[in-house]
Amino acid sequence: MATRWRADEDERLRRLYADGAPLAVIASQTGRSEDAVNARRVALGLERRRTVGWSPLADAVLREAARAGLPSTLIAEKLRRPVDQVRVRRQALGLGRAAAPRYSVADDAAIRARWKTGGSLEELARRLGRSPDAVLLRARQLGLHHPPRRRRWDRLEDSIVREGYSDGLTCEEIAQRLPERTPTAVAARARRLGLPTYARRWTADEEHLLARTLSQRPVDDAARRFGRTPEAIRRRARRLGLVALAPPRGRRAGTRWTAEDDALLRLHAALNPAQLAPLLGRSDHAVARRLRRLGLREGRERSPHHPTPANGGLTPGERALLDRELHVRGDRALFELERRLERTAAELRVAAGARP
Repeated sequence: MATRWRADEDERLRRLYADGAPLAVIASQTGRSEDAVNARRVALGLERRRTVGWSPLADAVLREAARAGLPSTLIAEKLRRPVDQVRVRRQALGLGRAAAPRYSVADDAAIRARWKTGGSLEELARRLGRSPDAVLLRARQLGLHHPPRRRRWDRLEDSIVREGYSDGLTCEEIAQRLPERTPTAVAARARRLGLPTYARRWTADEEHLLARTLSQRPVDDAARRFGRTPEAIRRRARRLGLVALAPPRGRRAGTRWTAEDDALLRLHAALNPAQLAPLLGRSDHAVARRLRRLGLREGRERSPHHPTPANGGLTPGERALLDRELHVRGDRALFELERRLERTAAELRVAAGARP
């Protein structure tokens, strides 16, 4: 089960990434996958590293390794570079890898012995002069390796994920309702469905619009417009040196909380405090404090699930998904997104033209 990143892990990630360590190395030292490391890098705001140039010495090492028939994965490990970068450089130098030698009877016997008695796959791959993936493929051809097939997500599972996000559940809690899915799979599917709206990076256009908005509207109005929490708006405003308008005093500011108020909070605890504040006649700060007092914020302070009002018929996460798919695939993407976003192609076309 996926665990949250601790402060010391974040610091290790920053240090290793700044030192130029490959994602595979960072993943091994943090006990996480490369995809998880890359996603955390984005969440921490670490810019993508520029590709390190190839020196004559590095090229010479690459030529010798390619001439010896070493796989790109092993070369990348020795040179401490991403494997894709090694493959691209091999092609640029005209070092296209020769066809791998056929597996001998002895090679197949060694693979069968490993599957029968166990042992290190990496060690076997090095002994055979092949990559672990190549050995797995051969084991599959020999009928030894039977990886489980990835089952496609069905409509019922998608609806459970959507309901979980709307209820403010964590990925672990949603996965408990889906016995055959892991929290990581739930998070990945939520991204495919355009659901996550938490910790989105601010674009230059959004910052420009935020400056203009805060000069005319209070923080809670800006939060509803941008589909973010009031605290996220305040943090960004402080970073940009913007002064926000003081929020209007709620009509019930300073009054005691009633049982009806608490019942409303319990019913809608997952909603953005900016939405609850006008309903209760209080500030978003007061709403957040009361939620914590009632124990309704526990486990949600860092949750990726903050249901927000839609702009132009779409949530921020759905809009990001629509913009990305249209940019890559054009109008053909609309028909696939009909099922994923549960909207018609005509509605998506109209929504794509609406901007906050």
